[in-house]
Amino acid sequence: MRHPLDRQFLAHAVSALLTVAVLLLFAVLLLRAPATDPEPATEDGRLEVRFTLRPGQAVVPRLPTVPADREVAQAPASRGSLTPAASPVGPGPATTPAVPAARGPLLYDAEGRVLVPDGVVATTPVPGKGERALDPHNPVDYRGTRFEGDWISDGSVGDVAAQSIARGQKKVAEFLMGKDIQHAEARPPPQVAFNPARHERPSDLGSEATGDAWKAAPVSDEPAPGLDGSASRALRGQVAELERGHGRCPRERLEKLMEPVREALAQLQAVEHALAKGADPVRAKHQLPSTADTAWNQARRALWYARQKLQDCRG
Repeated sequence: MRHPLDRQFLAHAVSALLTVAVLLLFAVLLLRAPATDPEPATEDGRLEVRFTLRPGQAVVPRLPTVPADREVAQAPASRGSLTPAASPVGPGPATTPAVPAARGPLLYDAEGRVLVPDGVVATTPVPGKGERALDPHNPVDYRGTRFEGDWISDGSVGDVAAQSIARGQKKVAEFLMGKDIQHAEARPPPQVAFNPARHERPSDLGSEATGDAWKAAPVSDEPAPGLDGSASRALRGQVAELERGHGRCPRERLEKLMEPVREALAQLQAVEHALAKGADPVRAKHQLPSTADTAWNQARRALWYARQKLQDCRG
């Protein structure tokens, strides 16, 4: 829907007026900005520090300005003395070149030393006995107390209490059982032959209706052949051999039967990865090997079941 021409003209006019108002506002702000007068550079290009008084601030005593000849005379002077060297010029009327008023008071000489009034000698603290020049004296007057040793702890109050309880339990155990205490260790599960016909509850082995009938495959248990990558490598080889031998089978049917095999293979690879990257010692000794054996046996049963189901399209 298009608006009438008068409404479009009104909208454009309002936009133009707002734009002009914003531009005028920026112009006023730019014109009212304080102008910065760049200070003239010094003759020799050195950096100068100047102090300006704010309105209402007390007047600071003005430091004596150093003429150009006095700055030159201070250059060959020794670093240990701040008194300006004597002028090599013979007797005669002393002529002091006029210093421009714009330069202001000088705080440092040509060597970078602080300018002090005549008769004032700057003292440098000398390192005391047993101190080094690069290790200045600590300005904080710290004095040790007899309570310093009582504040040392191994953590918070809860940590210290837990440590004390652990030490007490260790002493009680050593008193009752002696120092040579053999800790209890979990024994591995017993080797039991897998026979689906003698299973106590056949419903636990799966069925065709639930899609997990491969659990009842007559394949006996055996440990995984090495958890350094050998088990997963052998399993991948069996999967590749099955896919090559049943190339005429529909891909959807083959992938459906290989789902439990791939899940068991992923679980087996996770165990191998954990052992290779440094798992917990207790977990690596008891839990991970049992998990790997279970995944290995499940993959073998799923492969056996897939071979039986794909007999009609074997090529």
